[in-house]
Parts: sequence; structure tokens; C-alpha cells
Amino acid sequence: MSRIQLLDEHTANQIAAGEVVERPVSIVKELVENSIDAESRNIEVEIMDGGIRYIRVTDDGSGMDRSDAENCLLRHATSKIRSADDLHSLVSLGFRGEALPSIAAVAKFSVTTRVVDNEIGTYVRVEGGQLQDLREAGCAVGTTVTVEELFYNVPARLKFLKTPSSEGSHINDALCKLALAYPEVSFRLIHNGRLVLSTPGNADLKETISHIYGHKVLPELLPIEYRDEERGIAIEGYLSKPTLLKGSRHWQSYIINRRVISNRSIAKALDNAYHSLLPKSGYPLAVLRLTVPAETVDVNVHPQKSEVKFSDEQLIFRAVYKAVGQSLSITPSGGAQQLATSLDSVISDRVRSDVGEMGRTNVFPSLFQRPDYAPRNPSFLPTLQENKAAFNTGELRAALQQQDEMIFTGERAAAEPEPEPKESTHEGREAFSEERIFDNANEALALYPLGQIDDCYIIATDTKSMYLIDQHAAHERILYDKLCSHAERIPAQQLLMPVYADLSEREIDIISRESALFIELGFSIEAMGPSVVRISEVPGDLGVDEVELMLREILGAFLSYHQPTAAELRHHALQIASCRGAIKAGLRLNMRQMQALLDELCLTSRPYACPHGRPCMLRFTPEQIDKLFKRT
Repeated sequence: MSRIQLLDEHTANQIAAGEVVERPVSIVKELVENSIDAESRNIEVEIMDGGIRYIRVTDDGSGMDRSDAENCLLRHATSKIRSADDLHSLVSLGFRGEALPSIAAVAKFSVTTRVVDNEIGTYVRVEGGQLQDLREAGCAVGTTVTVEELFYNVPARLKFLKTPSSEGSHINDALCKLALAYPEVSFRLIHNGRLVLSTPGNADLKETISHIYGHKVLPELLPIEYRDEERGIAIEGYLSKPTLLKGSRHWQSYIINRRVISNRSIAKALDNAYHSLLPKSGYPLAVLRLTVPAETVDVNVHPQKSEVKFSDEQLIFRAVYKAVGQSLSITPSGGAQQLATSLDSVISDRVRSDVGEMGRTNVFPSLFQRPDYAPRNPSFLPTLQENKAAFNTGELRAALQQQDEMIFTGERAAAEPEPEPKESTHEGREAFSEERIFDNANEALALYPLGQIDDCYIIATDTKSMYLIDQHAAHERILYDKLCSHAERIPAQQLLMPVYADLSEREIDIISRESALFIELGFSIEAMGPSVVRISEVPGDLGVDEVELMLREILGAFLSYHQPTAAELRHHALQIASCRGAIKAGLRLNMRQMQALLDELCLTSRPYACPHGRPCMLRFTPEQIDKLFKRT
């Protein structure tokens, strides 16, 4: 007797169903995608016990006539494609023709449907893959599919399902992502008789996001819009500021040609674009809707169609990275306490460069050696609105020099009356130096130190709120911004004794191939043999004992699964250099040094976080302090 036997159709159908129907959410996803392909504008999903006991999907789409209602239950019967060539230009979500027969093979399945041209509809009922009923029925235009007692005939699969609440949560998540992909479609989810999801279906993506994640997320959203006409790539959607984080990627949705997918390369590009803005344990909200040429993406990878392959994955990675980076640079991120704002809308590049040439960006190191340093007199501060028109380059330079003499040499006459803000010759300087951090009222915030805790944290105030500042993270941010201000090569230092490092042949090949980039990063490296290199120059403030470690970390980025860009490597190198050169926890500072640190921190682009994403400062408002003392 032959050992190889042909399985009967019923057994084969149950095995095939396991590829498509993994759990209730698989059924809901397949049925809702069919409704979307039928051009539905209103889709309602009702489930009971997480979809294990009952699922109903009702739409107002094109529906089916009697013959289509019969044929839809045949395996590999589909209206979406005609040949394999159609897979290269798919515009529909479904195309395999496996969903309905697979569902019908492991549950009690029924469909009621009608097309607009027919006065009467069709009802079909199938149990365990066997046809039970086929007749005419009265119904509205569209389709209603019900699935009852999932896996009733496959108890081994049933016992692997999670709790009803867990299965229901997966269904809710899947519908949310489909709603983000199709904001013009209204979705409703009813679980155990309770409405848990409702979207407007008005094609407004931002409003759809608010219905899914709540209205409180709206002020935290940044729009993203990117076009690459040459390669046919377009990216749109929304990102959250670093103030809105989750502990997982639960709030991140990636949509390719209106198909919800999961993709490691896109997730990695998103993480890299945020780089220093986020702590290591946080993930921003992101809704990325990508449009790419259909022939460059393969959706026929897995029966559940949640994974795709790109013909050029690096192209997609770079596009997402650039799009997210542009979106984050246009609007200030706000930070952990929404303290940051951009100076670019008020101060011209020419004024900023003039100030930089005069050494204002390098005040902090020199102030540590100046015993006569005193904080700026708050009475010098004109209002922001009064100073917006005061940026004349020559007047600003003179004002800076004059006020430096008064503040640092103490030559200001004690009896001299304070000038009125509108008549002050220091308007330009104070507008620049104090327009750095804004609260929600758009008022300039100047921080003044009160003391130090554990030789690590600085207590400061703006006379309205209290702040805790991590001195190491703050100085790290200051140094990082100063290093970033060097448009060309990172400042380097010559080593008295070169450092020799043993590297692999592949690592040496990378150094040889990218020699210009390593020079830009502050390294001077020569190959001294098949596995040894000599390092004679390294980025400034980098300790000799950390040279090899930093080099290996940069090489590790090259050896990762994606090819790092020059900007990524530069950022990585600056992170390490600024961290090594910053003052450490445990260093006691006097009041002058603390004031200098705060002044320089407030002048940075993102004073709320260090380059690694850790917070630099925490804000405590009077209301928060009142709660701590139970005064409210």
C-alpha cells in the first residue's frame, strides 16, 4: 500500500484555513478588506466574546448577485485578478480568493447580499465547509457576513485562542489601522452590545486620528508631507512630538499603497529620524501613508498580506528618514515639558552668524574661569513683541559688546537709571539671548539657579515654576549643539601618541572606502597592515582610552542591516564626543557656573533632552506642587 495519500477536500480546506484564519482578528480583517474593495462607505463590525462566538460585518458596498454569492465560496475564486501578471499592479486589498472558503471551513458561516440592480438578494449558509442553505432573501444593497462558533470543528485550534478581551483588543487595533488607511470610510465596532469604535468617514485623517486616540493628541501632532517625483514616492500623515510617547509601537501605523503592513526597515528609519529626541524606552505616534509604484512592491509574500517586499528597501528607508526629519525640523518638537521653540522665525541667519562669530556660542567654557560673572539683569529684558523689529546686525554687535563690558567688568554706574525697554540700546542682544525657551503663553523664560542637589541636579526657577536640571545631560546638549554648528569637519585633536587598533578585514575595508567620511568625523586613520590601523587624530574632547570604543561603534553602524548615511554617522560621533566632554555628575558647581550652564542650555535648539534622548530638565508648575502638598 502506498504511503503517500491524497487528502480529502475537507481536510485540505481545514489545513489551508490555518494559513488564513489564525484568530478572530484574521476573519475581521479579511471581511472588512473585502468590504473596502467593494467600495463601501459605511462598515459596521459586531462581535461577541472577542469574536470567538459571533462576528458580523455589514457594508453598503456593491454587493453580489446569486452566481457570485455561490462562487465566492470556491477556493481561489476571486474578482480582483485574472492572471499572475495582475499581481504587479494590484489596486485591491484582496486577491487570493482564499478568505471566504477558509473561514467557512472552520466556522458556521452565512452571507446575505444584494446588488443595486436586483430587487431581491441572496442568502447562503455554510457549516464546516458544507453548503446548508441557498435561497433568495430580502436585504439592503451591500453585504452582511456572519461567522459563528469559530473553530467549533477544530477544537485543537480553539484552545490556543486568548481570552475574549484580548481577542477583542486585537480586532479593535486592526480596525483602527484600517480606518487610518481609509479615512473616507466610516467604521463602527460593537463588542458585546457596546460601541467601542466610531470614525467619521469624512476623509479627514487628523479627525480620524482624534476619534481613535482621543482629542488630546491633536496639539501634539506634526504633519508630514514628502514627494520624490523622480522615483514616484510620496509620504503623508502625522507624527507626534516627543511629548507624546508610548512604551511600544502600538500607536505606529505603516500604510503602503493604502495597505496596512508591518516593516522593520520603516520602523528603523522612524527611530533614526527621531534619534536624540526620544528616550530609549519611548515610541512616538506615527501614521505614515506611503505611495510607491505598484511594480516596486510585492504583496504576495504571506497569506495574511501583512508583510511586503520592496525591490529597493534602502530607497524606502531613506525616503522615510528624510520625510520624518523634514517634518521634525519644520515645527519645534516641544520636548518633555513643551519648553522649546525655534528662533528661526524671528532671527535671521545673518544675525545668528554674527552672534556666533563674536563668541556667544562659546560663552560657557570661558565663564567657568571668570569669577566676575554675574547673571543678566532681568530689568534689561524688553518684551518679545517689542524686539521683533530690533534686529539690526550692526546695532546688535555694538549692543553685545557694550553690555558685555557692563556685566562682566562691573563698570555700570550704580546710580544710573534703568533705561525704558523701548529706548534700550540692548534690545537686540536681549531679544536674542532670552528668546530661547517659551512656555505656553509664548513668553520668554529665563532660568535662575537656586542650588544644587547631590552635586548632580540644579534647582532653578523662572519665578513662576520650579525646574530640575541634570547638569551632565544639560552640558552634553550644549556641547552637541556647538559641535553641530561646525558645518564641515568635526573639531579634532592631534594625539601625542597614536592609538593602534586591531580590526577585521571588513572593518578596514570600510575605513578605506569611507576615508573622506571618517576625516569629516574628526578621525585620521592609516592602515598599518592587514589587520592593524593607526589613529593619529580623534574628535575633540575624546579621551584616549575611548578612541577605539568610539571607532568600533561607528563601524558597527556600518555593519548593521542597513547602510548608514553620513548624517547618521556624524550624529553618532557627536553624541559620543559631547557625552565624553560634558561635566559629570558629582562635580560641585558654584552659583556663577550654574547660571552660565542654564544660560547656555536655554540657547540650544532642544534644551529639553540630551543627544541620547534623556531629559535635561523637568518642570514643576505651582499647580503640580499644590497637588503634592494636597492643597487642591
